Amino acid sequence: MGKHKKWTLEQKIKIVKEFKNGATISYLNNKYGISGMGTVSRWNQEYDKGILAKDNRGKRKYNQELEDIDILKKSYALLMEIRSQRRK
Repeated sequence: MGKHKKWTLEQKIKIVKEFKNGATISYLNNKYGISGMGTVSRWNQEYDKGILAKDNRGKRKYNQELEDIDILKKSYALLMEIRSQRRK
């Protein structure tokens, strides 16, 4: 299985505009070699919402890792506080 093509914002906008001008999804998929059947539809919806340029790939995992690190830091600080109180 090959890597998916990374589309530039300009390419996506060009394809969405063709779709809005009446081109079918099948035609656009064949013309540009788009592999996913829902790709053009998703781009069209994102274009209408003004979020076409936003790229969320990998963000959720990264944010979750930051939250996990924050929890670990707070837990460690609490543990150190409890240990220091026991020593008194």
